[in-house]
Amino acid sequence: MITAYKHSQTQEIVHTELDQTASWINVVDPNWEEIETLINRYDIPEDFIRDPLDSEESARVEYDEDTRYSLIILDLPVVNDTNLKVLSFITIPLGIIIGNKKIITVCNVENEFLDNFARQNINLHFHSRFALNILLTISNHYNRNLRLLNKTRLRIERDLKNNVTNKQLYNLMEVEKSLVYFLAALKGNESIIKKLFRLPAIKRFDEDEDILEDLVIENNQALETTRLYTDILESITTSYASLLSNEMNNTMKTLTLFTVFLTLPTLVFSFFGMNVPLPINDHSYISWIIVICISLIIVSIVGAFLWRKQKL
Repeated sequence: MITAYKHSQTQEIVHTELDQTASWINVVDPNWEEIETLINRYDIPEDFIRDPLDSEESARVEYDEDTRYSLIILDLPVVNDTNLKVLSFITIPLGIIIGNKKIITVCNVENEFLDNFARQNINLHFHSRFALNILLTISNHYNRNLRLLNKTRLRIERDLKNNVTNKQLYNLMEVEKSLVYFLAALKGNESIIKKLFRLPAIKRFDEDEDILEDLVIENNQALETTRLYTDILESITTSYASLLSNEMNNTMKTLTLFTVFLTLPTLVFSFFGMNVPLPINDHSYISWIIVICISLIIVSIVGAFLWRKQKL
């Protein structure tokens, strides 16, 4: 899907045809025909359009001297729809192509915040400001999603305190996986911010300084928060791993003690059951009681020994 925008006579952002009057072109999951149209009509390098559509593409900046287009690839957080049991996120690439008085945004998933850009009073002729606003919005998305992930983590922790189950541990693992995605993406975006104004197609204006300062603050805050939450989750995971290991040891210890105490009477009964005469008389019930007493005495002696060794 391709949507083109331009400034109206009142300087509002309005929809327009896909022609040379378009200032901003938003491309979402394009098919082969749409890609061919963009390449032929605006002379855009093919890899500049295809690379942001690759989910494994890393964040970077690139400049094509022949066409004078600059490519910026960022990582954007989106909700992981494949896991409906707990809130989790993944990151996908978002490409911003700038050059020849055009701004082209390319992504394989529709983004709500880009649609909101069309309703804001943004000057499409200032390419650097447009790219900075996109970066600032993405950084705000990271901070907002980090707060949601933290709430999810706290809820899972409360459930774990009541009952440690595999389901809760899997949910905690999903939160940790989201933070790993965020950490890698924010590091990549941080390098993009530093390299942004080195591109020939992007110029830096005095009015962009405030946006750049807010962007650096928001991105650093998101990066530090992600690192903090990752450390907390690693600590929690290690603690619960130790707790589960301790519970397993206690269970094995209890089973071993039951086995020992049940084995001792069996040994005594087996001894007198192998054609060994019973005490006093083979036909007297007192002999049966004596055998039981012998078993209890042996069990008591072993129990006292284990208790002194602090095994009980």
